[in-house]
Amino acid sequence: MLKSLINELRCKLTITTTGPVLVKSGHASVSGPDMTPVRVFRNNRPEVYLPGSSLKGVIRSHLEKVCRTVAPGLSCNPFVRVINAATAANGKLLCEHFDDVACGDKFEVREKGEVKVDDKQWRRPKEELSNAQVYSDSCPICRLFGSTSFIGRFSVGDGYLTTTGRTETRDGVGIDRLTGGAAYGPKFELEVVSAGVSFQSDILLRNFECWQVGLLMVVAADLRDGFVRIGSGRSRGLGDVRAELSELTIHTLAPTEGRSSDEVWGLGRFQSEADQAAYGTFSDDLMKIDVEPAESTNGLRRVARFAEGSLTSLEAAAYKEFTRRLNAWPPREGMKWRNDWQRG
Repeated sequence: MLKSLINELRCKLTITTTGPVLVKSGHASVSGPDMTPVRVFRNNRPEVYLPGSSLKGVIRSHLEKVCRTVAPGLSCNPFVRVINAATAANGKLLCEHFDDVACGDKFEVREKGEVKVDDKQWRRPKEELSNAQVYSDSCPICRLFGSTSFIGRFSVGDGYLTTTGRTETRDGVGIDRLTGGAAYGPKFELEVVSAGVSFQSDILLRNFECWQVGLLMVVAADLRDGFVRIGSGRSRGLGDVRAELSELTIHTLAPTEGRSSDEVWGLGRFQSEADQAAYGTFSDDLMKIDVEPAESTNGLRRVARFAEGSLTSLEAAAYKEFTRRLNAWPPREGMKWRNDWQRG
């Protein structure tokens, strides 16, 4: 089902620096600052930009925290592996504390049918996991951003300049732990993007469920309010930005018979009952909006354009759907390993 193109959400994200920002290039300049911002050759000259991978990482990290707060225990930790969480006792592999284990690592071990813990090999029957099983068993964040088992459906483009890319050099020194003053010797220079510089990036959300639109709106609001910092040195005052969503459109290719003009349908609404059961989606996957968007069609693709009042209405409906869905999320059954692992 996910190999089909059902619906898409497209929008632009305008990011404006309100303080110094540094996304490091990873190398020092030949002569000058020790840390410099990443640059790309564009418009016949090198200019600073915000890599889409950096933006996506910051967004994912922030939304993981949000999900763990709204619904504790639902979101995995992409850096925790099975061998870090497993405990062997009484000839069985106990997995009561596997909620944090990365979804991709769980799927890999299920398919291999074995895991090594403390130099001891544990085995169980191998599983052949379908795309539907992987999607259904993934945590909310991995459903959206993907894991090592399947590609995500949320993409962020590089942020390119829409204004002059002004930079400035800042000095840094080591602090003497005894006197609290500058230590002798340790000194470095940073080249940072100045305040007041704007970048624009494209966001694409493909084959979305409505609660995933809510996730996007949550991070957009937090970026707008200055709760999300980007780049290096965030604990030292760098990375302060503000961002706004604009030109938001929802494209639908699947037939929408029976849909009223004040509804936005998510993936589950288009699926059959069998697909809903397989993918873990929901038959009531829709949002009611108070202000209808402007719609058009070319005979194949139906496009709804949200601006001002309709965008505000979509944001409110998406918030409601996000909190409703996560609070009612079925308990994760983890790996179903409690009784069928044996010493190999």
